[in-house]
Amino acid sequence: MAATVDCSALLLHVSFVLVLLFTICARAQQEQSLGSIKFSGPDVNSEESESMHMPDYLKCDACRIIAYQFTEKLKKVTKRRTKPLSESEIIDTFEEVCESSWDDYGIKEVDGLKRLSGAGLETKEVPGVMQGGGKWPFRLKEMCYSYVGNEGEEELYDIFKSKTTLEKFLCKEANGPCHPKNKKVKKTEKDKEEL
Repeated sequence: MAATVDCSALLLHVSFVLVLLFTICARAQQEQSLGSIKFSGPDVNSEESESMHMPDYLKCDACRIIAYQFTEKLKKVTKRRTKPLSESEIIDTFEEVCESSWDDYGIKEVDGLKRLSGAGLETKEVPGVMQGGGKWPFRLKEMCYSYVGNEGEEELYDIFKSKTTLEKFLCKEANGPCHPKNKKVKKTEKDKEEL
């Protein structure tokens, strides 16, 4: 009789342990599936992959990137200087920015929108897969030279020295690509399907 009681108690304990293990495993799987992250690159269309020009809906991001690069370079060049830059130094500084490598920038899907990503933008910190290279460096370089050609190196330098930021001047003023009347966004195909 004692052996039967011991087996019953043992069977009860084993059953309890199995139920406990099953519950723990089930919760772990549920938490793992809830916490999983899936990354995939953005779907690009022919304009994004083939055109030599920056798509309109990315011009705000591109402008902010260029303004950031101008500002960072000017801060570095003017650090510890007491005199303003000479005309040739100003020209050389802006040319150096435009000729620099833009390879660290690319397109990324952020909150259902296609955005540029890299230094100077908040999208750099958003987890996801960035599609870089290709035409993106060329497009940024061309836009950089376009801003220099339209505004002039000395005026851009004067803006840098003023209370207005280059980002506000180039991107957010009435004619800038980030101004609400000019800003364009493009939803991803996934978002269009959900509408």
